[in-house]
Amino acid sequence: MRASSSPARKEPVVVRVLAYRLKDRAGEGETDGYRLVTSLLDARRYPARQMAALYRERCEIESVFAEIKTHQRGARVVLSSKTPDGIHQQIWAHLLVHHALRELMLRTAATRGLDPDGVSFTETLRSARRSVTVTPGSFSPDLLVRALVMLEQDLLERLLPVRRLRSQPRVVKRKMSNYHLKQTEHRSWTQPTRTGPQAVLITRPQLASP
Repeated sequence: MRASSSPARKEPVVVRVLAYRLKDRAGEGETDGYRLVTSLLDARRYPARQMAALYRERCEIESVFAEIKTHQRGARVVLSSKTPDGIHQQIWAHLLVHHALRELMLRTAATRGLDPDGVSFTETLRSARRSVTVTPGSFSPDLLVRALVMLEQDLLERLLPVRRLRSQPRVVKRKMSNYHLKQTEHRSWTQPTRTGPQAVLITRPQLASP
């Protein structure tokens, strides 16, 4: 694959194309085919079914932005540094804190074999703030281990409800892209009964004729 415009056009990038369909029920609800283009070429390390199921979660990045900008930093809080270096330092500090909180959520979910999406970010943030407020200053290794255990127990008592399966038509409200315009029939779109990994059906792409 070559970029349409840029010096990189002369240096093509090798990509892997995954072709698949989504099937909700046996013999029913099969959607049009999808093509996922990726630079992750190792099929053993990155199986096609897992890649296709992961792609549907790409919109989760918007939740991450909200976690950092709205919940963690605060809606009306601005970066206080007056120099570029100071701003960079504050940004990295926010990202490191977010990474640590997300790592705590991941480890907490792993203790029960749960999906990390079931652990609340806002509850994790509140619990971490409470632990720092109660025992300010430096942590000894033993105190840190006990604090992490208490945090995990606290979060497991405040799990989010199981997410319902959702599906939306590939349309837009205003015609500004290649998707079809949203119509009345799209407002009552059929909802799925299978999760992404269960619904993915890998297909063999048809080679273009010479």
